[in-house]
Amino acid sequence: MAAKEKDKAYVCTLSETVQKKAEEELFETPETRSQSIQILREKIEKCPELHIRTDDAYLLRFLRAKKFDCERAFQQIVRHFEVKCEKKNKELFSDMRPSAVKHVLEDGVTGVLPQRDKFGRRVLVFRPGRWDPSKYPVPHVFKTNFMTLSKLIEDEETQVSGIIMLADLKGVGFGHATQMTPFFAKRIVSLLQDTFPMRLKGVHYVNEPTVFDIVFAVARQFMRKKLLERVHVHGKNMNELAEFIDLEHLPVEYGGNAPPFSNEEWKNKLLACDAEFDEEAKYGFVKTSTEEKDSQPKQQTDDVLIF
Repeated sequence: MAAKEKDKAYVCTLSETVQKKAEEELFETPETRSQSIQILREKIEKCPELHIRTDDAYLLRFLRAKKFDCERAFQQIVRHFEVKCEKKNKELFSDMRPSAVKHVLEDGVTGVLPQRDKFGRRVLVFRPGRWDPSKYPVPHVFKTNFMTLSKLIEDEETQVSGIIMLADLKGVGFGHATQMTPFFAKRIVSLLQDTFPMRLKGVHYVNEPTVFDIVFAVARQFMRKKLLERVHVHGKNMNELAEFIDLEHLPVEYGGNAPPFSNEEWKNKLLACDAEFDEEAKYGFVKTSTEEKDSQPKQQTDDVLIF
């Protein structure tokens, strides 16, 4: 059962430059946009157990991520909500609200550069060395990154231009590496690679320690060739980052002229979004079988089965 936001009027916020990029890279025009949204919405409406938002703005996230291939976009939507229902992922998606990971944000593990890179992409800054594995488990870090990415892809320009990640591995040691088991690595890579509606245009590692080789050897097994080609390992050679991020926007510790990086602004922005993520948690798959409808009060048959 689709949610009832489909009547919300869509207003394109893309600049002419980004609209041109969307047409060249994603085959998006006003005509294909309108037609594809309608096709995707009809696919969702034919799946009564799927209760999600169907407004234009929401569906466009998936269409842009799949270059307006409606079938692939629909399959990603289905998989996106399926993984949230899987028992093995309960620890990852339970209590998915910013206040639940305030400690991760306060440690400065995850943040976002205020400005985009030279190609219009948002830059997520991930500093896992600031995470103390003895204080909280790795799913807390995953949730923080997942919610950060979720907020970033609300923006239309980001949907078109994409996201890059600057991963500063300073301070990462064996205590962090032991958390990245092959099973967990496979789940995380699969979630972000196959089910999340974003264009991940690059991952840039800096200050990687010796243990990085072990961790990356595990993770790369599950990365597709396309993603592997977008992984850049810079070591301490920060000069290479200037190819992607203007020096005036690059924090000084990464070879730029901007002040040292702080996630304070992003932390405050994300922590103000509990209500939004509580609303998002209502969507998913619902019970629709005749047996369940006969055995439960009518108002309970639409309860969302997140776990």
